[in-house]
Amino acid sequence: MSELTANLLSIVILLSGMGVVLLVMFVMLKHRDKTVRLPIDREQLTRIPALGLQNKIQDLQFDVVSALLMAVIVVCFPFAYLGVKAHLTTGTFPWLFSLFIVIGLTYSGYRTWKGFSQLFKFRLGHTAELATASELIGLQALGYQVFHDVQADGFNIDHLVVGQNGVFAIETKGRHKRTQDKKNGGKDYQLFFKDNRLVFPSWIEIKPLEQAKRQAKWVGEWLTKSVGQPITPLPVLVFPGWYVTSQSNPPFPIMSHKQLAKTIPNLRTQIFTQDQVNAIVYQVAQRCLSSDTK
Repeated sequence: MSELTANLLSIVILLSGMGVVLLVMFVMLKHRDKTVRLPIDREQLTRIPALGLQNKIQDLQFDVVSALLMAVIVVCFPFAYLGVKAHLTTGTFPWLFSLFIVIGLTYSGYRTWKGFSQLFKFRLGHTAELATASELIGLQALGYQVFHDVQADGFNIDHLVVGQNGVFAIETKGRHKRTQDKKNGGKDYQLFFKDNRLVFPSWIEIKPLEQAKRQAKWVGEWLTKSVGQPITPLPVLVFPGWYVTSQSNPPFPIMSHKQLAKTIPNLRTQIFTQDQVNAIVYQVAQRCLSSDTK
């Protein structure tokens, strides 16, 4: 094997792992950008406390991990390169190892695909919850107490709003808008409720309705037991960035995040005194602060 061929093949072998991961990432990003888009513009959201610091922390964490990986590569790559090249030049390369390399690269590609799929999902959910939280700020000026990410038994309540007109368990759902729906001439931004179903431009869902009711029921049972009086929270289902309408009467409010601040003050599920509100708020606050959710 010629010197040039051995050099090139050595580099290809050593960089194959990085190449597979980067290729999967590139393909997935291109596919996402081509097929879906976030329902809302992240840049238009109201900034939450410590957002700037949070972004800086994430950037620094990435820098530290990158520096660690770079240090390992800088030390190991020259020796690995010389070793692979020597085997190729002398014709003693252990080709049986190529089977393990292929298996390892296949697994790495799969893990990258799975991880990026989860990352897209979490990014969408995070953006949707930020959008809802930014709109709930307006309720605080009206005297409402707003809690986020309330830990329950094996799940969480995205947002819990407490006021003198009731307790509201808000479930936020992020859904991408699909490019194909817009290309087909449909309204890719419209969602409507009909016959106990959530009808999107090209798909139908019912699970969010069941989840919102189930979680509100749990909140009611917990608060009733904790406060010592009947509490019946109203489930509220929010789809940030979507235009939500109803073709039949929904069992509870279903809306876009922009409708929250205007809708909740007009709802009347229960009427509480200020002392009752304080008792409910105390229990919710204790649960938010405690690591024990039982």
